[in-house]
Amino acid sequence: MQHDQTSAVPAYDGLVVADLSRSLSGAFAARLFADHGAEVTLLEPPEGHPLRHEAPYLRDEPGPDRSVLHAYANWNKRSRIVRDGDDAREYIIAADLVITTEPPDELGRWPLDLIRPDAVHLSLTPFGLEGPLAHAPATNLIHNAKSGWAYINAYRDEPPLSLPSRQAGYVGGWAGFIAAAAALRRRFEADEAERVDVREFEALSHTVFPWCIPAIYEGSGWSPGATGRRDRGEPGPLWEAADGRMNFGFGDWHNWPQAMALLNLPDQGAREDMQQRDGRYARDLAPVRAGVARELPNLNKWSLFHQLAELRCISGVFQPIDELVENEQLAARGFVVSTDLAGSTVRAAGDPHPMTPPSWSLRTPAPTLAASESAAAPRTVPRRPQTPPAAATTLRGPLEGVRVLTFTQAWSGTFATELLAFLGADVIQIEALHRVDIWRNVRPWVPKAIRDDSRVQHAVNTQGLFNAVNLNKRGITLDLRRQQGKDLFWQLVPRFDIVCENFRPGVLNGWGINLETLAEARPDVILATISGYGFSGPYASYPANGATTEPMSGLSSLHGYDGDPGMNTGGLYPDPVSGYALTAAILAALERRDRVGGPQRIDVAMLEAMGVVVGDAMLEYDATGRVPEPQGNHDYWRAPHNIYPCEGEDEWIAISIGSDSQWHTLAREIGDERLVTDSRFATALDRKTNEQELDAIIANWTSEQRPKSLEAQLLAAGIVAARVNPLYDLYAEPDPYLLATGFVQGVDHPEAGPSWLPGPPWRFSGAVDTRLRPSPLVGEHSREVLTTELGLSDAEYNGLVARQISGTFNDRSLPAAAD
Repeated sequence: MQHDQTSAVPAYDGLVVADLSRSLSGAFAARLFADHGAEVTLLEPPEGHPLRHEAPYLRDEPGPDRSVLHAYANWNKRSRIVRDGDDAREYIIAADLVITTEPPDELGRWPLDLIRPDAVHLSLTPFGLEGPLAHAPATNLIHNAKSGWAYINAYRDEPPLSLPSRQAGYVGGWAGFIAAAAALRRRFEADEAERVDVREFEALSHTVFPWCIPAIYEGSGWSPGATGRRDRGEPGPLWEAADGRMNFGFGDWHNWPQAMALLNLPDQGAREDMQQRDGRYARDLAPVRAGVARELPNLNKWSLFHQLAELRCISGVFQPIDELVENEQLAARGFVVSTDLAGSTVRAAGDPHPMTPPSWSLRTPAPTLAASESAAAPRTVPRRPQTPPAAATTLRGPLEGVRVLTFTQAWSGTFATELLAFLGADVIQIEALHRVDIWRNVRPWVPKAIRDDSRVQHAVNTQGLFNAVNLNKRGITLDLRRQQGKDLFWQLVPRFDIVCENFRPGVLNGWGINLETLAEARPDVILATISGYGFSGPYASYPANGATTEPMSGLSSLHGYDGDPGMNTGGLYPDPVSGYALTAAILAALERRDRVGGPQRIDVAMLEAMGVVVGDAMLEYDATGRVPEPQGNHDYWRAPHNIYPCEGEDEWIAISIGSDSQWHTLAREIGDERLVTDSRFATALDRKTNEQELDAIIANWTSEQRPKSLEAQLLAAGIVAARVNPLYDLYAEPDPYLLATGFVQGVDHPEAGPSWLPGPPWRFSGAVDTRLRPSPLVGEHSREVLTTELGLSDAEYNGLVARQISGTFNDRSLPAAAD
């Protein structure tokens, strides 16, 4: 029966979760299930969950119920104090999902053998339960150092720079929710509980690695003087306006002369070589940048933002957190929510992926520690269904049998659909011969390092960005401007569960594709979309991309060197974050499909997905009265916690100390008497207060050490540390660790040749095909799909090729892309 599309239907209503997490990633994954209706019990030690003891606090007064991060990561849960495994037994037995975050040698404290055969065990750890680093601890700083993020964020001739301090936890939580939700779909297929091993490092690596693949294809390397390092003070990517800062996507601007006129640059608007968007980034933009730097200080940021949007020109306004919580677009969509923090009302980020009918809700604040002592017992153990689903244990993955038809392009949507493909879904990507994915057109030539005269190669099939984020998919071409192309699309729709897209709102409508028309062909279809601002609100039609969403979302106001006003990252972080949010919503929609009836719509706004991963900063602003600012590589309370120079050119090491015992060990390794006798470093508070002096002493020591040997030395001593890895090196000649864990695999592309690429950030104990398959050529699977799915004869398909309704760039009747 079809459900009322306006009343809430929580996707995980009735699911019982035992949250044994001791980290942000595990707590956040559990909270996502709770947000969608699951009954989540936070099983915490007598002193409380570690997040209760993370600064900042309400009015800067520490207390187990006053932590901003606890209030944000643990709402919608109830809590229970567990002193040992026996206290947790009944909760583990009752749970459909058990979440742990301990390394393998510490899991024995919990009676995990009591997990029911029809339940799932989600393990979220820094580096996984197996492999050479399985026992190694890590923090956000360490993950940024190892993944390459810190390296590409840096200004030239300045230390590498981590993403803001919570990001690895949020991204790991997204990945954990997705993998566990997928495993729950097949939990009745086997006679033992499935264990899902999710790695924070690998999840974060997926948000940065694509940027080095084009450089590897070109053989250009990535040095301090190459792309990825910016000079401090150079114009862009954030530009000073009269009342704030802005970001501009010049290369994608429509209506170039009119846009330049708004910026008081008519001479640049008249340039003939700038009229066409294709290839504009290859033109000389220096005069444009110089002109913007000169004229923008005379212009108002919001007025210009709205005027450019009317011209379909991408721009973004830098919003500090105090502006973000008052933003009119977020207000119109009801995104900012309120919760209780020790009796005070504070604002926070809300639904990361609105669904129709609704599923997400904020129902209760994070539990107090006192309430944890008297929490109710878990519910009665659910019975295993009398008649399990007939499907056998799947081989491709937990989404075997789920089918996805996707128009996604660039990164946010393609990453989401790649994650679905990693989970075993059959993902078919639609392009058109006249309009291929925009990331295929990054450069109009075959990159020099992969040019191979023995192969047929086309520029559109050999672009590193596209080939990095479309693994394990099939690709077809259809010209939806032509009636026959439309007819073929509508014949395919009934065979697919999900239709995805990340065009600007209105593009699919122009082709007659919307939830209503899709539902006529497939009544239980899931239409999943990503756009800059969502399909409602005053900015709904405005263009956006990752570079403009970073400042709009508040992320740029938190990212930067300590004392700086904030900056964009060295990549496009909002794209993969939005991709994770969309994939999570699709899993929730699949879970409730049978109960809901009728079609479902998912409306992910990049602005809101990013708002979720800076959501704790919203609480911090209300809780402390201060607008959060960049901290560089420092932490709220850990010290030392920084990136230090090592011997060698552009060599660095990250060190993060989180306890007195780790500090004493580090002091012994350094051997500087001042670290032992000087009262400035006696306690954690002393070390934080005198952090600048402490950093100078440590930097003096590390500067005489080789980074790889120092990393090994510190890890062996139990100190949380990591060499800062250059991003290019990680995938040009993969680190043995990446290969040992199976995260990075060799992929042989039919035109681009072999390369090293990362696979999914999770491992399933149940059957799954973990092999990576290369990203598809333009139209590579058109004949296979259209003849097999729709029964077209070879002659009929050849007719489509002759009329360029379908086909590939290798068909002789089609013009080959210029090399």
